[in-house]
Amino acid sequence: MAQHYETIVLGGGTMGTAAAWELGRRGEKALVLEQFPHVHALGSHGGQTRIIRHAYAEGPEYIPLVLRADDLWMELEEESQTTVYHRVGGLEIAAPGYQHAERARLAAAEHNVPFEWMDGAEARRRWPMFNLPDDWQVGYGARSGFLDVDAALHAMGDQARIHGVKIRDEEPVRSWRIDGSGVRVISDDAEYTADRLIVTAGAWASRLLGELGLPLEVRRKVLFWLAVRDEAPFDPRRMPVYITDSPLGEIYGFPVYGRAGLKIARHDGGAPADPDTLDRAVHPGEEAVVLALARKLFPGVTGDVASSAVCMYTVTPDHNFIVDRHPEHPQVVIGAGFSGHGFKFASAIGEYLVDLAHDPMVTPMPILAIDRFATASS
Repeated sequence: MAQHYETIVLGGGTMGTAAAWELGRRGEKALVLEQFPHVHALGSHGGQTRIIRHAYAEGPEYIPLVLRADDLWMELEEESQTTVYHRVGGLEIAAPGYQHAERARLAAAEHNVPFEWMDGAEARRRWPMFNLPDDWQVGYGARSGFLDVDAALHAMGDQARIHGVKIRDEEPVRSWRIDGSGVRVISDDAEYTADRLIVTAGAWASRLLGELGLPLEVRRKVLFWLAVRDEAPFDPRRMPVYITDSPLGEIYGFPVYGRAGLKIARHDGGAPADPDTLDRAVHPGEEAVVLALARKLFPGVTGDVASSAVCMYTVTPDHNFIVDRHPEHPQVVIGAGFSGHGFKFASAIGEYLVDLAHDPMVTPMPILAIDRFATASS
């Protein structure tokens, strides 16, 4: 006989783990099924750190969500007695003619988010590890910083387990179907039933939601840690995180943390990929663009790559997330297409997914709703 749960979560990566934590906080009898070991480097959260920022250039609609996420990350730290959030500050930087920093400023103004505005010369005076040209625009958010990925996911997973949520890793799901008013899930190991289903399958979402034809594209992304002559100026106590918008593309980076080198990566671009056959090797020359920017902005960079990693983005056409109920089955909730900027929101997305699953009065944010794709095509 199939084991029954109140809620099953398909996919125990970033968003599935966040949903598990929230389900545990609510005392839910819940099951998470994850195809890999829990917390791994085979999906979209590889690479050790992720930026969190509040003056959100991608859209002011996201700011209430990131403010809620910020509060929940603090609650996670208190519950778990684990540091996951390093509030080192964050710079939004744009070369002349590029709009990222200005969009961040406008979004911050709309929601009264503190955001200092300056030119490159002032930023260079305050953060001398950056060699910013005088005519570049710079915004600074003191509350921003970075999240330690492994620490955050382990803390959420551990808290979920403490509250009784079962996380079964290395158990791939083969199919699911509607079963009366609930759902039935078939994995490699067993069959389960539940009142509700939350699908957070990351780069594999299209496989489990094929009937919806969601416009999701998986992209291969490469992260680099560049060697520096002296790590002291790049210590997190001195250096903020940053995002740049320039002729070299949208490139972001971190202070030195946890391993040798200055982490840097390109946000835009990325070759289409299949998550099951992803090329996880880093090839000579792939560092050229980020190294060009690093040499321009950071005099201490040597030009050598200390290490590198490959992960994935799962991207929607408008680069906004999908967080909504299944259009035909309200007992099924979907979190997908986090488009390379979702991790910072994870604590709030987990709460939001569970709200959608439990309360029919909760409506999806319009920019995250599935029906926006139908509207766009019509």
